[in-house]
Amino acid sequence: MKKCFFIAVFLMTYPVKAQTNENKPVQSFEKFWNFFNNNYASFKEKNIDWKARYEKYHVQINPQTADTTLFRYMKTMLSDFRDDHVNLRAPSIDSFFNAGRNSEIIDRLGPIPAKNRRVKFNEMTEHTLIEKGFDSLKYIGPEYKGRELFAYAKSKTMGYLRYTRSFSSHKSFNFELTSSLLNKIFKEFEDLDAVILDVRFNMGGDTSFTNNVIGRFLEERILGNYKQNRKNGSFGKLRANYFGPRGRYRFTNKPVVVLLNDQTVSAADELTMVMSALDNVTLIGESSNGSYSNMKPKKLPNGWVVTLSYQRYLDSQKNNFEGYGTPVDIEVKNTLQDVKDKHDSVLIEAFQHISRK
Repeated sequence: MKKCFFIAVFLMTYPVKAQTNENKPVQSFEKFWNFFNNNYASFKEKNIDWKARYEKYHVQINPQTADTTLFRYMKTMLSDFRDDHVNLRAPSIDSFFNAGRNSEIIDRLGPIPAKNRRVKFNEMTEHTLIEKGFDSLKYIGPEYKGRELFAYAKSKTMGYLRYTRSFSSHKSFNFELTSSLLNKIFKEFEDLDAVILDVRFNMGGDTSFTNNVIGRFLEERILGNYKQNRKNGSFGKLRANYFGPRGRYRFTNKPVVVLLNDQTVSAADELTMVMSALDNVTLIGESSNGSYSNMKPKKLPNGWVVTLSYQRYLDSQKNNFEGYGTPVDIEVKNTLQDVKDKHDSVLIEAFQHISRK
């Protein structure tokens, strides 16, 4: 399973008990440090001297160290990781920390209340689609938090497909259901001239889901990326990941535009990495989040839970974008004014780019 959604559920449901200092802050700190020291995959890429941080903080921990103090030290040690898969949950003090990078798109849309942000953003996109001659969006698939899995629409020449999660159900991945839904969508796209795939604000999910989507744009098997695991202080073999055609209906050898931003996370990060290697694909928007790895959890002696990224993901040219995200071909940034005016400037650029083909 992959990746941030499922670990978020894990962090919320992992069985823990309220803890006190009887649960040994020194031992918990040591386990915490060693877990990262032996397994975290991107110290070098992020210029993090983990041993120096140990030397600074371990002398400040003793059997009487309060939970709030211990949490503050651990949080400080993780604060610059720029990694959405690094999390610390401390139920004894009802505290949680995520070490993800600061989101520029969230900052720009900050005046919009968080509970309304996706709704307003999607209204902007749908209004822009209709202005450009698209039908109203169709929504299909199982719901999660009131949203169907896929939203799609067509004009006379173009197709548009959006999904904001990379899993069919929060309980499991239903390959057959997802394949059936994608067959329906891509059958309708079959005779069109171009397709826009929108994975902005995609929260991630499952590798199998991502493979299923990528395969709809492939005519033959391709080298998509490389993966390398770290365990017990050492990296394993660098392994090539190949992706092949999927499904009855596919869209190949015609222009495809992928829309992304820094909330395109995890499994969606990987999708943008693989799609960027295709000659007929153009990435427009802002770089993805840059949290590609699977996550590994660890329960500390005091009952706290920590997670980390234990894999390197490299693109087909062996570039590492961990912490920075898959770069775009054409950078365009959605703004607060875009949302207010219901004018999706990233989508508009996609239309203009396709028209130049």
